[in-house]
Amino acid sequence: MVLTVAALTATACGSSEPASLFKDGRVSVGAKNDQPGTGVVHKYKFSGFDISVTQQILGEVGVEPDFGIVPSEDRTAVLTDKKKDLVAATFSITTDRMKELDFAGPYAATFQGVMVRTKGNRVHRYEDLFGKRVCTWPGTTSKITLDKQGDQRIAVNEREDAASCINALRNKEADAVSTDQMILYGITQENPDFEVIPGITLGSANQYGIAMAKGHRADCLRLRDALRKYVTSNSWSHDFSTSLPSIPKADTTWETDYKPRVETIDALSCRDEPKT
Repeated sequence: MVLTVAALTATACGSSEPASLFKDGRVSVGAKNDQPGTGVVHKYKFSGFDISVTQQILGEVGVEPDFGIVPSEDRTAVLTDKKKDLVAATFSITTDRMKELDFAGPYAATFQGVMVRTKGNRVHRYEDLFGKRVCTWPGTTSKITLDKQGDQRIAVNEREDAASCINALRNKEADAVSTDQMILYGITQENPDFEVIPGITLGSANQYGIAMAKGHRADCLRLRDALRKYVTSNSWSHDFSTSLPSIPKADTTWETDYKPRVETIDALSCRDEPKT
């Protein structure tokens, strides 16, 4: 009798999810350190909208975040290799990524855009990029979108990371930088010699989510519910406009353009593929 019960217990435990990521009340979170407005480090302190969102929704579930730097190309690997519990680093939810990771999101949506030097700027529409060197970096949907454009008239100039592209633009080694508009507007807040061209957008909207490794669906659902509460409160708009004041200045419909709908959160959160 004892052996039978023990066997049944072992079987039940073996089929259950791993222990909650939140069991110790603290989780490690991969974030960006070179994207003002979304994820940046100044004097050893993380700030930006990614950071505010994470703090808000983890606070709702009673967990403290421990932020650490993660490059764009390593965001998936640090989760699957269990080096981080979560990643909140302007990480777009895609169908391919949903097969490998779980996401709670989106917490923001943005189209890809173009940033140029303000002085002497001659780029006002997409066609003005022909013959220009456009910088982006690996491990991002931005590089994929530029490749999908298949426009040989644009010279895609790939650099190591966002900071490298910013330096290339400033040093006139690149004519433009292309990534998500939300990221670009944040960069202009610390670089007033740059500007985003509002009329140029590429691809479809990118939906940012907080990612985790598969196998923690219950934790993911808790984050999803906390996120739904957050985006339907005044806190989302306050945190967004505080972190990214350049966007409300440039876009009168910024809440409509960047704030996710609850239906979209439900369709993309904690799933192996989007709900249709």
